[in-house]
Parts: sequence; structure tokens; C-alpha cells
Amino acid sequence: MLRFNQRKRQALAIFERHGWLNPPAWAALASFYPVRAAYSYLVRLHRWGLLKRRRDVRGMVLYRLSLRGKRRLDWLESTGTPDKGYSREWGP
Repeated sequence: MLRFNQRKRQALAIFERHGWLNPPAWAALASFYPVRAAYSYLVRLHRWGLLKRRRDVRGMVLYRLSLRGKRRLDWLESTGTPDKGYSREWGP
């Protein structure tokens, strides 16, 4: 299990690399299980202003990295928070 900032860093790095994602797609990239918990986690990041949210033409919720999220990711990387799951350069 990833520690608090490691999970956040992993989540934000995935959005930086992939852009708009729905919760199940993000959960698969992040190895976040159960998938239904991804909805709650991404809502939390959205409330903190780290992600932007919109709906696609079918009504599916999509998220992407916000400017504040980009700044937080840069800060997390500058503090040397180890990332055991996902980096900007390569996938899991």
C-alpha cells in the first residue's frame, strides 16, 4: 500500500501523462482496487483543487490535472517523495 503522499504523487503523475481520464481508467493505470473506491478518491482530489472535472457526451465523469495539481506534483517531486508505482517518464 502506498503512503499518503506517494499515492497522491502517483495519481497526479498519471493525470499529467494521460490527460482526461474516467475513474475506472485511472484505477487501472494506478492499480487502485477496488475500482469503485477510485470515484471517492478522485472526488477528494477534485475538492482539494488538484483535479478538474467534467462530463463527456454520455455523462461519464472525467478528470484531469489542474494548475494547482501541477504545482502540487512539482512540489512533491522536489521534496523527494519516493514513488514506487508511477513516474512521469514511464508507466507502472
